[in-house]
Amino acid sequence: LAPPPPGPAPAPPPCALRSLRVGVAQLGLGYPSPETLVFRYCGGACPAPPTLHALALGALREIGEGAGGAEGAGP
Repeated sequence: LAPPPPGPAPAPPPCALRSLRVGVAQLGLGYPSPETLVFRYCGGACPAPPTLHALALGALREIGEGAGGAEGAGP
């Protein structure tokens, strides 16, 4: 019997704040310590935030469309 065909790839986990506990001794700082640090980071399928360039371009396009599409027309 042949193995079943592979299904679709699992979806990446959603964007969320993740936590990772790390013992100070594991950081390789050269001294033992019973302390634990909690690192928090954004992880998962996070959409990229819009850039200032993209926001400005979108605003300019809206202005151009509202003015009859006269983009780049000078005075």
